[in-house]
Amino acid sequence: MSDFPLPILFIMAVFFTMWLILRKFHRIEQRKRALPELNAYLYANNQTEPRCSACESTEFKDEGLSHGKDERRIVSCAKCDTLLYRIVPPERAE
Repeated sequence: MSDFPLPILFIMAVFFTMWLILRKFHRIEQRKRALPELNAYLYANNQTEPRCSACESTEFKDEGLSHGKDERRIVSCAKCDTLLYRIVPPERAE
C-alpha cells in the first residue's frame, strides 16, 4: 500500500472543498459591501430613477447585507440578478 492512507486523502479533499466554498462566499460578500449607495449608483449611470444597468429592468429585489432583517440592504435586478446598489440607514452612513 502507499505511504498516504485513503482516509487522510479524503479528509484533505473535504477541507480543500470547504476552503474553496468559503473563499467564493467571501468574494461575493466583498462585492456586496463594495456596491455604491443609491445616489452614487444613479449618478454613475446618469439616471434619475433606478433601473438595471445590465438589462434596463425596473424590477428589483433586496436582501439584508448580513441576514434577512438587516437594515443595510443590497438591491439586485429581479430579472438578471445583477448586483446594483446598497441602501444604508442614515445612522450607519459611512
